Amino acid sequence: MPAKTLEAWLEHLERAHSKPIDLSLERAAEVAVRMALRPAGKILTVAGTNGKGSTVATANALLRAQGLKVGLFTSPHILTFNERIIINDRQASDEAIVAAFESIELARRDISLTYYEFSALAAAFLFSKAKVDVWILEVGLGGRLDAVNIFDADVAVVTSIDLDHQDYLGDTRELIAIEKAGIARAGAPCVVAEARPPTSLIPELKRIGAKTVCVGDDYHIDVGITHWSGMWQSHHSSVSLSGMPRSALLPSNLAAGAQAVLCLDYALPADAATILIGLEVPGRRQVRVHQGRTVLIDVAHNPAAIKALSEYVRTCFIDKPCRAVFSAMIDKDTGTMFALAAEWVKYWYLPNQLDNPRVAKAEELQHTLQSVGAQSRCYQSVAEACNAMWQESDENDVLLIIGSFTTVAAFEVWARQTEN
Repeated sequence: MPAKTLEAWLEHLERAHSKPIDLSLERAAEVAVRMALRPAGKILTVAGTNGKGSTVATANALLRAQGLKVGLFTSPHILTFNERIIINDRQASDEAIVAAFESIELARRDISLTYYEFSALAAAFLFSKAKVDVWILEVGLGGRLDAVNIFDADVAVVTSIDLDHQDYLGDTRELIAIEKAGIARAGAPCVVAEARPPTSLIPELKRIGAKTVCVGDDYHIDVGITHWSGMWQSHHSSVSLSGMPRSALLPSNLAAGAQAVLCLDYALPADAATILIGLEVPGRRQVRVHQGRTVLIDVAHNPAAIKALSEYVRTCFIDKPCRAVFSAMIDKDTGTMFALAAEWVKYWYLPNQLDNPRVAKAEELQHTLQSVGAQSRCYQSVAEACNAMWQESDENDVLLIIGSFTTVAAFEVWARQTEN
């Protein structure tokens, strides 16, 4: 195969497999065997409907503070593919990723791989080459049949579970929980971050033989309006942090990430509280000022995420008028999402994303919004929607960029072009 740039590789991978989503372990597992990808370090795998990114970032920050070499594999990305593969807090270079893709291409021979499977194998290749101490793998979809699950987790985390991707995972929380539980391994800890998980989760983890580590039973968090505290258990002792100011990220996800570090048999660093307070994850409740307006950016693209965001907005932006640029994929339950947000978002700016056929049309979203009586207007792009929202708002408004990763990505491009 002739030399390709990373951009050319990604364009090729988008059409190389017969289906964009094709859940299976066999293809990626066989290629991993051919490439002799055997992790030398420990593996932390994180699954869940929401909260994976925050949990991954927490564990990474706490491990890196102790001088450990850590590799992160996450998805999807916001602006560049390189965001998906991070080693020691640095994104993998184009050259490194291309070299990984070339090695995978040689090894796969007759095996067809999805874009995501190529991505996961590339991360594993680069982590192995760098000899990182801990691999942190974020599940892309589900868990049991996700490509990262070809590697055995020393510790698993299951964050919150709710309805999403029902066509692939099942149409109840109980069925989805069984798919998420599939990342756990017999004899290995599985951190359960949800206080009231689906009734099927714990029995399935016990069937697998995992050691359940449950919030409320094995570790504890106490969440107030402005502060929160946590007490975590390790094999040797307990660790308590008290009176930490609430950050934008959910304490339940921060707590799960901290407990996962202990389950990996590492300590929490002495400055753990400072790390947790200051942690920020791109696209997750990021608050900043752009052109004189307060902006809240969040990749909330399912009802559970919108519900959690609603609670955050009502707590942190009391009585502030809210306007929102919103766009999401066709398969999302936008009716429920709009109903949950109607109380605090009074005006919606609905863009098309014509370069992505998976994104719902603005006119269809507007029709759905009519049932909750909210005002809205349609635009041909995220940039046009942002221009309109900034022009019609004032300094007292909170402007939200919410929905799919592609919506946040388009906003970030627009923001860079208009930052002066």
